[in-house]
Amino acid sequence: MKNQIIRILIFQYILGVTYLIGTSLWDIAFTPSALLGCVAALVPKTYFSIRMLRETENNNATQWLGYAYRSEIGKWVIMSAVFVLAFTTNYPWDPVVLFAGFVLIQVSGWFAPIVTKGN
Repeated sequence: MKNQIIRILIFQYILGVTYLIGTSLWDIAFTPSALLGCVAALVPKTYFSIRMLRETENNNATQWLGYAYRSEIGKWVIMSAVFVLAFTTNYPWDPVVLFAGFVLIQVSGWFAPIVTKGN
């Protein structure tokens, strides 16, 4: 299970870097918005994954589920903080590019079975 979690995270980071490079090639002004969109998704996912990697050997379902819920709440708090910090600045973010990067990383989790296939 640890290898699958790590493989999915690596896949999402590669996807984020690819999106960042693509938007930078399209228009360099999109780079900060693309970076923020990816960071707003990747930082909380990384936090959640690291917390859950610690509990992969826990066989007590009740404890594990409680840990998962607390980790998920932490993930939402981090994601909210990133967006609050971003939108309270006066920087002119491109919302389409920003949310496209965010949604891209979020939706990439749907491809987890394909990424981890065979392992």
